[in-house]
Amino acid sequence: MANSMVHCQLWMGSLESYMTETFILNAFRKMGESPLSIKIMRNKFTGEAAGYCFVHFASDEEAINAMHKLNSKPIPNTNPMVRFRLNNASNSGRSFIDREFSVWVGDLSSDVDDYNLYRVFSSKYNTIKTAKGRTKDMKI
Repeated sequence: MANSMVHCQLWMGSLESYMTETFILNAFRKMGESPLSIKIMRNKFTGEAAGYCFVHFASDEEAINAMHKLNSKPIPNTNPMVRFRLNNASNSGRSFIDREFSVWVGDLSSDVDDYNLYRVFSSKYNTIKTAKGRTKDMKI
């Protein structure tokens, strides 16, 4: 695997047994994303799917944007419905002294979603990985 591929990937969990590489690739494409490839991980002893995969993109920005746009949204053609469960799988060689911070923002209008919040903060802070917000009408 090329080194650049390690940086441009997402982890996707909660896969059902019928979800093949092609199924997952098509689901991302139907949602407007363009991953380069999908690698479903398998149990090394049984060969059965382990319930997660890695989704490779052309750039870190594409991967992170896809994660923020799709996380928790329904996966097309799943019945019963299954939602995207995505996380950053990049291993960018950051040292253990690098710190990450979380920001919680409340009382947002209903037209502000997590992706919009991420875009605002990432334009100012280039190391942001995620952003979560809570609208005024959101129930806990």
